[in-house]
Amino acid sequence: MDKFNKYFRKSITRQFMALMALTMTLILCGAVFVLWSTVNIIQSYETNSGETREKQELVSDISNHANQIIMRVRGYYVYQTQFEYDQIFIERQALDTALDAIKQYPMSDSERELMERIESFFTSFFNELLPQGIAYAEAGNYEALRTYISAEGDNPVNKLLEYSRTFEHTVQKMASDENLQLVKDLTYQGGIFIGYILLVLVFSLFITRKIAKDIGYPLSQLTQQAERFAAGEMIQVDVVRRVDEIGGLSESFHAMIKQIVSKEEELVSQNEELQAQQDELQAQQEELHAALQQMEHNEHYLEKRNLLVQSLSNTLNKQELLSSIIRHIVDIVGYDKGIIVMNTPQHDYAAVGVSAKGAAQLIDSIDDGMVLRAAQTREPYCVTRACTPGEQGYHEEQLFASELIVPILDAQEEMVACMILTKLGQSIAKHEPVEVAGMARQVSLAFDKLAIYESSERQRQMTSDMLNTIQEGVQLFDLEGRTLQINKKLTEFFGFLPSNGESMQLPLHDLLDKLSGVVAEPEALKQFITERVLGCRSADASGFTYEIIEPDRKYIQMYCEPLYREGVKFGTLLVHRDITKEYEVDRMKSEFVSTVSHELRTPLASVLGFAELMLHRELKPERQRKYISTIHQEARRLTTLINDFLDLQRMESGKQTYDMKPVSLTALIHEVIELHRIGTSIHEIVWENDDKPLMLLADQDKLQQVLTNLLSNAIKYSPEGGRITITSQAESEQYVIRIRDEGLGIPDNALPKLFNKFYRVDNTDRREIGGTGLGLAIVKEIVTRHKGTIEVDTKLGEGSTFTLCFPAQHIQPAVETETEASEHMPEASVEVMLIENDYNLSIMLRDELQASGFRVYLYTQGQKALEEMDALRPDIVVIDLMLEPDTSGWQVIEQMKKTDTLQNTPIIISSAFEEKEKAAQWGIREFLVKPYLPGRLTATIQQILRKG
Repeated sequence: MDKFNKYFRKSITRQFMALMALTMTLILCGAVFVLWSTVNIIQSYETNSGETREKQELVSDISNHANQIIMRVRGYYVYQTQFEYDQIFIERQALDTALDAIKQYPMSDSERELMERIESFFTSFFNELLPQGIAYAEAGNYEALRTYISAEGDNPVNKLLEYSRTFEHTVQKMASDENLQLVKDLTYQGGIFIGYILLVLVFSLFITRKIAKDIGYPLSQLTQQAERFAAGEMIQVDVVRRVDEIGGLSESFHAMIKQIVSKEEELVSQNEELQAQQDELQAQQEELHAALQQMEHNEHYLEKRNLLVQSLSNTLNKQELLSSIIRHIVDIVGYDKGIIVMNTPQHDYAAVGVSAKGAAQLIDSIDDGMVLRAAQTREPYCVTRACTPGEQGYHEEQLFASELIVPILDAQEEMVACMILTKLGQSIAKHEPVEVAGMARQVSLAFDKLAIYESSERQRQMTSDMLNTIQEGVQLFDLEGRTLQINKKLTEFFGFLPSNGESMQLPLHDLLDKLSGVVAEPEALKQFITERVLGCRSADASGFTYEIIEPDRKYIQMYCEPLYREGVKFGTLLVHRDITKEYEVDRMKSEFVSTVSHELRTPLASVLGFAELMLHRELKPERQRKYISTIHQEARRLTTLINDFLDLQRMESGKQTYDMKPVSLTALIHEVIELHRIGTSIHEIVWENDDKPLMLLADQDKLQQVLTNLLSNAIKYSPEGGRITITSQAESEQYVIRIRDEGLGIPDNALPKLFNKFYRVDNTDRREIGGTGLGLAIVKEIVTRHKGTIEVDTKLGEGSTFTLCFPAQHIQPAVETETEASEHMPEASVEVMLIENDYNLSIMLRDELQASGFRVYLYTQGQKALEEMDALRPDIVVIDLMLEPDTSGWQVIEQMKKTDTLQNTPIIISSAFEEKEKAAQWGIREFLVKPYLPGRLTATIQQILRKG
């Protein structure tokens, strides 16, 4: 026990903790006792109340089951259903179970007697009453049944129901009594616990007072002695004889007082020395503080310079670069505002604190303002001026602004930009121009880098634009087979390639895998690309042709070229050229040659056959006339075929000429209809006209060719005959001509290509009809040149309708009076020089002209005609362009134009080559394209004579 007391006396903490532990233990014990007592009370209450509730539920179940048995029995008596009968015995089983269960609980004598009566009643009921009642019910003897069943008040079931209600009230009263008893018990327990707590608090107060006396008094004594000693009073310390912390503190305080007193004199002497050292340290501290401030200033300055350098290095956008430069420089040097202006035609600029109006004013005067001196001297300089009202702000006294103008020079010492910095109310220090000039040199380097970047970017963009402009797909591979770059044309060929393929890294195997699904015969294409790209086989001049099947069918010709830099191969270039049009043209031309061969040989065979018959046989006049008519018809067919081919050639070469004159569409349609009515007997050609004259500025021959071609097609593709309706009328500021037939019609899949050159509808009926596939293409070209449109509406097997639309024009037709016509009719005195290389044609034309009353001089050589032309002085010259090998018709025309006596002689060109534009340059308007009817030459000469 003594050891235990000594252990606790050595430490105030241990004493305090022991007292607190004792207090908490007492409180905990009391709380545990109260909790245990409360739990016992509640458990007893729960047990009693639960037993009562269960007995009540069992009594209620017995009452319900008994009532159900009676109700089910009565139901069976009435309805006699098997369901009611089964329910009686189910309820009896439930009743027996409830009776067995309630016997397990303690009951009063009256309750036990009642239960025995119920059990005895239902035993007798099921053994005696129920069988007899069922027998009466099944026999239908309800009168005996009513007498047999008693419903008096002494029925045990009624007693049970009354007992259930009484027992329920009894249970409620017992529960209320138990609740009141529970509250009383808990209140009593609470009072005991509160009294116990008050007792513990009194004990704790006693312990606290003892601790305060043992600890507080010695501490207050030590505090008073320490305060007296601190005030300089010499004291005698009373040592407290204790073994705890207070005793140790008292002894330490006594020892400390002795030591302080012994060293006081030493400290006084050292204090004087330390005071001197303190003054010296104070001075050094001030110096260090100033140095630290300078270091912080330099650090901030270097941070700002670093931001400037980073902005110069990381920005390649000119406007962003200018904004970053002026913002950082103004921040670094501590100026109020500034502006930097590029010395370019656009004068790009950026500013801080400068309005757009002020910047515009500076740029307008940049060639003769303050920037001019900086550009000439290439040195920064300072300017002092009075502040503007806006810069003056709220200051009443006059302020001055100092401005520093700094030129930014490039490597050739030429000013590329100028920077103007403004400081308000302060002067510019001497070091600032040098500092800003150093930053300007860094800015100059940034401008050089920006210029190099812009130049390379322009070059790159130019290269990209060039690659995207060409019509071939270009693909660049590296040595490992990766696709590095493609142009837009290649992305049109292959849908799986990215639209922006200027920079990509597509491996060769991925490319080949994707090609498998979009090209026909991909293995050959893969082998060609692999051999050329990976160097398995050197590139040669021969290319490779393949077919794209998706997304659109195309034929591509591909060739490759190796790329070298300083003699070392660094890649391969594949060029893909779309030859779909050439392929289709070659195919159509091959078909055209076959068709033309057939179309030429068939009429030629007829011409040669009938001509041979006429030469070697004596034929009747009627037979001769029939043969000549056939020869004439086949010759016209040949002429049409050749003219179509020549028209196509002129269209493709761009040499097709048009002689635009006022033309009467009404008269032209009438002429074409009459011409075709003669050639068919199974077709009814009907013209529906609104009787309004339709005048159009057009080439009459070309327009006649359009109408003739369409009407011929309507007749030709209506082999069974039928009605052909031509409608001409003015509609909504345009002339509309419709040609409708009741023939074969056109398939829907042929409509998109109907007006293509060499295209013929692939149909057996149409193949038998014949044709070159050029007619509608020529019609489309002529109508387009006349600013018109052509459309087709068709239904297979029911016919087609071709609709021509021309813009309406208000043109007055030229009227020639009979007097004027008669005055200029040709006379026998008119001399015509005919220069024609084809002897047979020349004889025919001479006979035609002589029959018309003209005097004709025939020449087959141009040189001889030139020699005699000056002497003959013909009134009109008809000349062929193809003469002897050493002379052409153009040479004859050139000599005539150089001769004064012949230069005004009217000239008519008769040639198979349609060179009307060149003829117009020589002033020749009359141009007859072979073959033509001889009567056209006579009509042309008469027209020249009428014009005078």
